[in-house]
Amino acid sequence: MAQDELNTPHTPEEIARAAQEASVRAAMEQIQSMYGNIPGFEMPDMSDMQAQIMAQMQAAVPNLAEIQRQQAAMGTLGGVDADTVAQTARANMAQAGDFYRQMQDGSLEQELREMNDLALDSLGEDWTIRRSGDSRLTPEQLRVLALAAPLLVYNDECVDTLDCQIEIDTIKAQLENWWEIADRDSVVKTVNWLLNEGHHADADEALAVLLSDEEVDADPELDEKLDEVRQMVAYMIQNEYCDRTTIPHTAIAWDLVRVVNLGRWAYLCGYVTEEEMWHIMQVGAEVARQEFSSWQEFGLSYTLGRGVWHDDTDDCDTAYEIASLLLGRDDSPWRQIAW
Repeated sequence: MAQDELNTPHTPEEIARAAQEASVRAAMEQIQSMYGNIPGFEMPDMSDMQAQIMAQMQAAVPNLAEIQRQQAAMGTLGGVDADTVAQTARANMAQAGDFYRQMQDGSLEQELREMNDLALDSLGEDWTIRRSGDSRLTPEQLRVLALAAPLLVYNDECVDTLDCQIEIDTIKAQLENWWEIADRDSVVKTVNWLLNEGHHADADEALAVLLSDEEVDADPELDEKLDEVRQMVAYMIQNEYCDRTTIPHTAIAWDLVRVVNLGRWAYLCGYVTEEEMWHIMQVGAEVARQEFSSWQEFGLSYTLGRGVWHDDTDDCDTAYEIASLLLGRDDSPWRQIAW
């Protein structure tokens, strides 16, 4: 009997096993060709790796031999022959090689960044100003509620009503998870924190140093925040969100937007009365009137505050897109209600 005939699988089990071994062998060859010549990359023993893979296949599927017999008896080997299995393995390994090379040369990171930018751009085009059309609020109440408009737009809620398009149970869960709010006392505590500290206090301290150009004593925490604020302001100027004469003097608008919306949400959740809600919202409105002279100033402060919030220019972009929408659309409360 010829040697080739001796090496040719005859039984169903041998045929199925040969297909699997061909697939693994092809994969091993592809790994060798791709990574074998990379400096500093030590290749494992191929024969040992192949044996380990086959052993793992057997361990993962205890009845593998029976499956092989059934597949071979049907003449399908699971629907593909050994050559097809091997070809698929080579294609998969080629894709893995491309992925690896993209990681090495940085092109993968660049591609992911571009995809992310496109996604953010598409999100920015989808911001809308929603109205209920049947608002029962007074002009003064609408003026106060307009301060929460950026967050209402962000959450895709109506800007002219207290009614909420978000489920109350969802709001309760968010308030508890984000703020540890579950009753009136925790609402009041959080409102006071937002007004007196929030995410604006440290940013404002750094902003004051930045705008004054004065020398300050070394302070690691202040220096870190100063770097964040400096970079965010530079980003806003570079992207023409503001210029050097219109840099916001405070980031408090970011916290005031949340104060007004928190009062509304707390009322809807039953944590405060309607009277208490309007008091919370009015306090936020009074601080806003003291700090700013226009919706434009308020919008720029909100943009800076949201950007500094996570030290993330994406958040800054989001805030600016929403503020620009509110400043530019005729159906916006910021266009319909005088500051």
